[in-house]
Amino acid sequence: MRPDTPAIDTRDELAATIAAYDETIDGDLGVFLGFPSGPDEFDVVCSHDETRVFQSASTVKLPVLYALYERYDADDRLDELDRPCPLSPENRVGGSGLLHLLDATPTVEDLARATISVSDNAATNQLIDHLGMSAVNDAAARLGMDRTRLARKMMTTLEDTDFGEFDVHVPADEPTNATTPLDCARFFADLACETTLSAAAYERMRVPLAAQKDTSMVPRYLPYETDVAHKTGRLPTAALDTGFLSVPDRDRPLVFSVFIDGVGGTETDGARATSDTGADAADAIAEIGDAVFAWLR
Repeated sequence: MRPDTPAIDTRDELAATIAAYDETIDGDLGVFLGFPSGPDEFDVVCSHDETRVFQSASTVKLPVLYALYERYDADDRLDELDRPCPLSPENRVGGSGLLHLLDATPTVEDLARATISVSDNAATNQLIDHLGMSAVNDAAARLGMDRTRLARKMMTTLEDTDFGEFDVHVPADEPTNATTPLDCARFFADLACETTLSAAAYERMRVPLAAQKDTSMVPRYLPYETDVAHKTGRLPTAALDTGFLSVPDRDRPLVFSVFIDGVGGTETDGARATSDTGADAADAIAEIGDAVFAWLR
């Protein structure tokens, strides 16, 4: 049911509305809202624990997408993204996505679009092999995503991951795959301002982000015609949504990151989590999205 969101006229009122969720949700809330003027320059609308490290869930697929287009764009090889890139047997993992169920051979760009639009785990793992995990982390660092880390492939357990193989250090008090609301905002600021890649590369990157099939969070209550490009992530104990939405009468879109983590447990405390807690977090994010749109109106 759509929330009965009151009129929100000022940034302070919006910040107070969002802050109230930090008092009521069973978990940790991180928020960043701003209009970008550069890859790390914002007219900040609201921020709350924006540098806190969260379990990234599928938002860690964003630097995978960037690393791919950065590599092919640098060598003027965007046309080569249509080359076949078959899935390796070990990458045919389940979870979200469907490529692991198909016999068809995808292209490199098919993998990129599946990775983002339907959060396909098999496609993601194949791209990680194609690029190299260190290349993904290096690309994230170049974007200013300083606290974002890809340390294991999708649907692999901690016990099955050889961290030494990928030369990735994971602090004892942080999740393996990690990011922050501000780091993800920097990704979308770069995309909005087209700072580091060619216009052609950005155009292709936007396709799967605009076709994101999970609209259960920030876009849930927005008008259907709202132009949103984003990536979600969900775990039994967490829900995350980050992206940008176009705003009438503004040259730049509003970049958003709304993360909720630690709902009903932690990454290593699965016994406390239930299948409903991540959904509760997604509901809260959807309500925050409605409040943001009420302010924008």
